[in-house]
Amino acid sequence: MVYRERKRNRLTWLSGLAIIIVAAAALGGIWLVLRSGSTSVDPRVEARAKALEAAQGLEVFAIEYPQAAQGAELSGALGALARAQTAFESARGQLAQMDAIAVDQIAADFHLLKAKADARAPATQVLALADELRGKLLALANP
Repeated sequence: MVYRERKRNRLTWLSGLAIIIVAAAALGGIWLVLRSGSTSVDPRVEARAKALEAAQGLEVFAIEYPQAAQGAELSGALGALARAQTAFESARGQLAQMDAIAVDQIAADFHLLKAKADARAPATQVLALADELRGKLLALANP
């Protein structure tokens, strides 16, 4: 019997290596796309979300404030108002780029609302202003 040495098929090795390289490059590309897509959020979207958060805080304020007139503590209403104002202030710059006049009016309304709430003004006055302010915030959040 004659022994013949098998020829190694280099084409198989090269094909396998090429497949591995292409797969690694594709996975790396997908990873880069997913990574860059998750960090780039439109600042206007975030600002609108903050305006919506402020409007929701005013909704809580509108529930809490009349209860303070009935003898409950005012701290819950003032806390809700403070959180709403903080949410608005955190996005004020970006919101001003969309509608500077409305943003300035909203800021003034927040100060007036806080002054009225601190002075324990009648609920009808305070709630009317809070409702108007909430409407302006919703208009900014949903153009």
